[in-house]
Amino acid sequence: MPLWKKLAAVLGKLAGFVLLAALLLGAVGYYQQRDIPREQAPPLAGSTLQGRAVDLQRMTAGGPVLIYFWATWCPYCRVVSPAISDLGRDHQVISVAMQSGSDPELRAYLQRHGLAWPTLNDASGALSRRWGVRVTPTIVIVDSRGEVRWVTSGTTSKWGLQLRLALTD
Repeated sequence: MPLWKKLAAVLGKLAGFVLLAALLLGAVGYYQQRDIPREQAPPLAGSTLQGRAVDLQRMTAGGPVLIYFWATWCPYCRVVSPAISDLGRDHQVISVAMQSGSDPELRAYLQRHGLAWPTLNDASGALSRRWGVRVTPTIVIVDSRGEVRWVTSGTTSKWGLQLRLALTD
């Protein structure tokens, strides 16, 4: 068999594997995000660890808001969190720490890792359940009308999030 036919056969198998993997990852992501609202965002308000009041409805008047559901025990969050912290310098961010300990423990974690964003402590997981969040990290971008525009679960890149924020509103 000529070399080009062998190469074509290998490339065909590789393309089939990549397509199957993409379909599988897409299906898993869709399943994990199945309960997250796709239209109007649920209420999200409270007092942050920093002592500031946050209210998603009021914040959306200023443009898109990135909501970051994460946990101190989540290994993927350790990869994504620095990008979210960087994005928080130029964009509105609310973070929700899912079942990650007491307020003092969370403050210490944020300080130790150099993470600066408004954080709501969801110690019981009730807030995350109300939003339909099942996995960490989950990122939801809400537009100025209070509608969910983007949902991402698992690892993602800073530039991918920047693009989604730019395409919102």
